[in-house]
Amino acid sequence: MRRVKSGRHSRRKSYKAQWFSVTALAVLGVVMVVHPDATQERNLAAQFSGSVVAKSEPTQAPVAKPTHVPTPTATFTTPLRPAPTLTRRPKGSKPNVTVSTGRLLVVSGFARATEPRNKLTYRVEIEDGLSLNGEKVAAEIHKTLTDPRGWQALGPVRFERTDKVDADLRVIVATPTLTDKLCLPLDTGGEVSCRVENRVVLNAKRWMYAVPAYAGKVDLYRSYLVNHEVGHALGHGHSLCTKPNTPAPVMMQQTKGLAGCLPNAWPTVKAT
Repeated sequence: MRRVKSGRHSRRKSYKAQWFSVTALAVLGVVMVVHPDATQERNLAAQFSGSVVAKSEPTQAPVAKPTHVPTPTATFTTPLRPAPTLTRRPKGSKPNVTVSTGRLLVVSGFARATEPRNKLTYRVEIEDGLSLNGEKVAAEIHKTLTDPRGWQALGPVRFERTDKVDADLRVIVATPTLTDKLCLPLDTGGEVSCRVENRVVLNAKRWMYAVPAYAGKVDLYRSYLVNHEVGHALGHGHSLCTKPNTPAPVMMQQTKGLAGCLPNAWPTVKAT
């Protein structure tokens, strides 16, 4: 049997084993150098771990810096004037002297008599709704009754205005409708005035417009109207025109016509 020599074969075998080991280590090193997976995984892990940490931290709101705003300068303008008040009646309108409410209002106030003796008191009443100023009407009536040409110059009477309920006379200015009612049983026909008992009723239509015979002298006619009706309360009856072109008697029914006489409002003025 052939004897195998082991010395040379053993050395050759150990060389192969060493070469294999060296080669394997070299290849492994190349793989470690050339393939970046391990390094890349570490870098990505570090990157995402940083992102997670950043997201987990609370986000702070930015601090706003105060901005200086200049104070506006106040400006003032002159306000517009209010619309002017309508002081005149619209063109074409007429004052109310005909539409009756039937309610009488006492004009408050007091006007002393010129003397305390032989005093006759009266109060002024105006129908509610008339386009008349009560105070002015009352002033006109008192001026007429205390005029030196009036009844005070002819008899022992002195007129004093009051607003008391116990006045001797009631001087009333009323619409034609109410005048007709207050003057019953006399027939005033919506046109003329009257005196009944203690009522001296002046037709507002006549007070406002007078009559054509007075040719626009409304104030003079009003004095006639007051003196004529108050004259009845003093006991005087009607008179007639006895002499044309002379002043008509104050107790003549001048509202119905002058019969040739001249307008006259005063009891002391007579035909000459």
